[in-house]
Amino acid sequence: MSGIVEIFLSPLQGLLNTLQNERHHQNANTDRALIAIKEALISTKRYIELSGEDRDRGTEFDIAMMWNRAAIKARRANMDFADVFDEKAKYWEDKEVWEADKVAAKGIKFSDIEKQLDDLIKRS
Repeated sequence: MSGIVEIFLSPLQGLLNTLQNERHHQNANTDRALIAIKEALISTKRYIELSGEDRDRGTEFDIAMMWNRAAIKARRANMDFADVFDEKAKYWEDKEVWEADKVAAKGIKFSDIEKQLDDLIKRS
């Protein structure tokens, strides 16, 4: 009888180990995504507050790259709103062509992103 139990338990133990490893990997991806999003958000706010009317296209391209990295990491963490970060990157790449209503429609306003980020941090 114990041989039959071992036959059934061994694959189940393997499955459990696999699921635990995947969950750990997913948690690590989520943590990396949250850090990338927060860094992009804070860097963007800092630039806006410190630059005033003086624009620095080099810094704006750096900000676009941060949002791109956040989008990629969010996708790896299977975050539903990863596309928002990609749109945010596109905004910083060429913000002259973006009007306020387009920013609102794409959900890339700071308040929208901060709310989503806060909700995600509370759940993780």
